[in-house]
Amino acid sequence: MNRAQKIIEAYRNTPWRRQVQMLGLFAAFGVVAAVVMIVYVWVTSMAGAYGLQAQEYQETTQALEKIIEDKKAHLADLTSVDNLAARAEEQNYQPANPNRIRYLEVEGYAGAEPLQLAPSTSASAETATEQLPSAYTTSLIDWLRGVIFELSVKTGAAGLGGE
Repeated sequence: MNRAQKIIEAYRNTPWRRQVQMLGLFAAFGVVAAVVMIVYVWVTSMAGAYGLQAQEYQETTQALEKIIEDKKAHLADLTSVDNLAARAEEQNYQPANPNRIRYLEVEGYAGAEPLQLAPSTSASAETATEQLPSAYTTSLIDWLRGVIFELSVKTGAAGLGGE
């Protein structure tokens, strides 16, 4: 055993082994730090790219909304009473004489269907809230109050501070 202890002691005391171990430890930390930095830079660059893409989408949305508003304004101008009257006069239309109007009965036509409106958003939001479990609708403060109250009831400390 004495000889084995000497070999182990000699192995432990070899200076270059200690240096290699320390170098390996520093290299491992360096590799971990480099990986963390690479991931950080990658995530930051992706966030920046997605931010620019979101800005482009917002600009496109604003441009399309402006075009839609321009089209609505143009349609309103085309369908104004003065404009329609001028166009009708250009095409030689004449006002209809009520005595000359004939109404035709079409078999099988029941008329326009009654209009069905969508439910209001407040009613649908209330029903959606009622369907969700309390775990999804309870705030953090309410949850903490409930947990503290349950613990105080279990330990028998409920109401001691207020009496």
